[in-house]
Amino acid sequence: MATHSEIIRPILFAVRLLLWISAVITLGLGAWIVDHVKGYRAVFPLVIAVLTTVFYIPSLFTACMKTNKGYMLPLDIVFYALWLSAFIFIAQTDNAFNEVGCASFSWTLNNACRRRNSIQAFTFLSFFWTLCGMCLEILNIYLEGRYFRKGGNIIHPEKPTQPDQYNNGAAPAVSAGQTAGVTPATAEQPQV
Repeated sequence: MATHSEIIRPILFAVRLLLWISAVITLGLGAWIVDHVKGYRAVFPLVIAVLTTVFYIPSLFTACMKTNKGYMLPLDIVFYALWLSAFIFIAQTDNAFNEVGCASFSWTLNNACRRRNSIQAFTFLSFFWTLCGMCLEILNIYLEGRYFRKGGNIIHPEKPTQPDQYNNGAAPAVSAGQTAGVTPATAEQPQV
């Protein structure tokens, strides 16, 4: 039977990959908006997208590790709050495009409104995938702790895995109650 980590790892990798792709798309859209539209609050989402693109490359590798112990959880918590605030900043800028406004029921959406809606959508997707990754990391930590609390397969490299691995399964060289290298005192031997 597959352990919980074998099930969570591919899902976590897919979530991390989708987060990284959403952040790269947000980076491109934010860079275009900052360059072409003045007075638009896309600098903050642009900075968050750049930081996510850089810091989440290692998360693609940690998601594939067999012993993933929540290494990315602190980063997930920080970026969860940052992407939420970036989405709020983007959602509050309705009238930034030359006082035209980007109403959602307008039949004549210009290209600027399309880009604004696109950056808003991909900012939300980045927030959503960060939230999913954070929840999967918490679930992985919980299940890992639960598995080991129930006596999971704990292997300590410094301890022998067999009862007596040095004698190839033979009887132990030292009998019970005897210390290695010291012979027990008998009646023939005087006690010192």
